[in-house]
Amino acid sequence: MPRNDSPRANRRASLVRALLCASPFMGCSADRPPPPASPAFDTDVAPILQAHCVSCHGATSPAAGWSVTSFLSTIACVEPSGAPATLPPSTAPILAALATPPHEGLLAPSDLSTLAAWVSGGAPAFMGTVHAPGIVDPRSSAFHGTLLRGQRWSQMLDPADPNACGECHAGTPASVPGVLSFAPGATACTTCHSEPGGPLACSTCHGSGTRIYPPRDLCFFPGDAPTAGAHAAHVEPSIASATGLACSTCHPVPSANAASEMIGLHGDGHVEVIFDTTKIGPEASYDSATGGCAVTCHDLGGQTPRPTWNETIAITCNSCHLSPPAGHYPGSCTNCHADANAAGTALTGSLHLNGAVVLGNGSGLCGACHGTGASPWPTTAAHPGHENPTIALPMPCSSCHPVPSSITDPTHLDGIVEVTFTGLAVARGASPVWNGTSCTSVACHGANLADPAGVPVWADPSGAAAACGACHGIPPAQHTTSMACNLSVCHGSEVAISAQGVPSMSASGETLHIDGIIEP
Repeated sequence: MPRNDSPRANRRASLVRALLCASPFMGCSADRPPPPASPAFDTDVAPILQAHCVSCHGATSPAAGWSVTSFLSTIACVEPSGAPATLPPSTAPILAALATPPHEGLLAPSDLSTLAAWVSGGAPAFMGTVHAPGIVDPRSSAFHGTLLRGQRWSQMLDPADPNACGECHAGTPASVPGVLSFAPGATACTTCHSEPGGPLACSTCHGSGTRIYPPRDLCFFPGDAPTAGAHAAHVEPSIASATGLACSTCHPVPSANAASEMIGLHGDGHVEVIFDTTKIGPEASYDSATGGCAVTCHDLGGQTPRPTWNETIAITCNSCHLSPPAGHYPGSCTNCHADANAAGTALTGSLHLNGAVVLGNGSGLCGACHGTGASPWPTTAAHPGHENPTIALPMPCSSCHPVPSSITDPTHLDGIVEVTFTGLAVARGASPVWNGTSCTSVACHGANLADPAGVPVWADPSGAAAACGACHGIPPAQHTTSMACNLSVCHGSEVAISAQGVPSMSASGETLHIDGIIEP
């Protein structure tokens, strides 16, 4: 490091001299408390645990969920009790386990005495020199996160702060100008804060590990439990959202310049609730006194229109809107909503709670509910045969159904399939009738021709109703008996004859066939 005789450089040099004898767990400060009287983890306890415990309590799938590979994992909680391994000192699980099989006798009396003294002494991480041992203990009032929060993060984020962490530690969010090397033995911030974003990862202050929302690790921060509220229900995939809601739905999310924002609004100790009104309504509000949310997400006619943040209740479809809502189309939910199961009790997609009532796949077209993609045609029964017939052009939907001018037309969502024949179906004065299973007297199927009209069965998928001869004879009655349909003096190129003598419609013939007119 270049020589610098400024007061700041002299102070840093003093710190470096102190750190030459310091533990790797320490960081920087002007405080120099006396060493603790009890054994320390790094010098006295870690070697014992490594020698006798790490084979079962290692980093990968440790027994009882408890690992001895680091200080934090050693003082963490054990399963199934969920109690901290070193608390309370009089009945600490780490000592209780060593007094019962299969751990009994595992340690020599001297090692057991050292471990007991360490626990009774508060389980310090190291022998304090520059920092007190509690600087790395989340349960301690001297924990660095607690201290930094009290200083509004200035030491971590402001390189001009006289006690800037970056004077001694690598990996700080704000580098200190002129510092070209770091204090010997000073742990880099990213050693523990290994998530993307380092110390400024959302999980550092709000969650734990890769989980970015509250609570923090309840083993170390049990006081977070009462205020964690419904974060998990909103952020994780659930009935609230099949993909989870973004934090920005309810909170302002810091930009890429998070360091400076933490000194300001983001790190001021207050929880800002600012709703994304495009998703939860323009009148959304939050009452911090009661924890109640007045948002459209919960207020669509359901049984729980005003849940409070810390309520431990199960939210179901009926909580926010009845399933189905009052006056709603009575059919299966999957008929209109791609993201719901048939009973309306679970979600399968990502359209829920996006600020809009989405029908089908959200395209806004008839095919969103009835068909596939842009096509309005259902794939059931004889619909495909009418959509893509082999002997004529596609039939318009209006031949058999009233086509609504809008989704909310009165008869459109009443749960009843309306069959009202018009257009080609009533050509030549036909009066078709639908009895629920078959169509009679439909012009498309030969009504008012010289031959008996066909009676197609709607659910018949064989295609027999679309064959030549199904609607009129081959040849039709009172017609020439010749089967040379493609003669130029007859139907010409509109009819194609196979090698076996079977007639079929050509592409040009399909435009004229079943058009309601008998062409000579």
